[in-house]
Amino acid sequence: MRFFACAIAVWLVSGCAHRIDSIGQRLLLPEAAGRYEMAAHQAFVYPVPIDTAGPAFPSAVMPRELPALTLCVAFVVDDKGKATQVLPLRQAGCVDGDAHPLLRDAALSAVAGWTFEPAMFCDYPNATSRDRDWNGYGCAGERVQARVVPVTLAYAFTFEIREGRQRVAARKR
Repeated sequence: MRFFACAIAVWLVSGCAHRIDSIGQRLLLPEAAGRYEMAAHQAFVYPVPIDTAGPAFPSAVMPRELPALTLCVAFVVDDKGKATQVLPLRQAGCVDGDAHPLLRDAALSAVAGWTFEPAMFCDYPNATSRDRDWNGYGCAGERVQARVVPVTLAYAFTFEIREGRQRVAARKR
């Protein structure tokens, strides 16, 4: 009987020590300097995510505890909808990825595989036709001129391990 009690205690303790991956994404909004003022007859269609699987914790041995670390990644969604020019982003609220190379590389690798419907810039003949035809999801209307444009996006990934449980939360910036 004592053996079964010990076996159950070991099973319960080991069950609490397993690692759980949880992934979300947070877009980081651009600073005011990166904004473009559109005319009343223009519209912008934001890139639409197709495949944006978040990073997983590296398979290397990680500590049992890791305080929340936010690593930021900037990239360009090109005219084909691929994430290109994927680089660590250094700004307030983001830790230096060089200090955490395994986590940085996990985030960079995940983002490098992302795909989107590309961004579009829509030119309508006038503001009235824009208001009538633009649906907010794409350039629509008979006389609209649509241009696919590359855009820069940034995401923040927060890695954390508490009581042996791994967590990756991601936010766009």
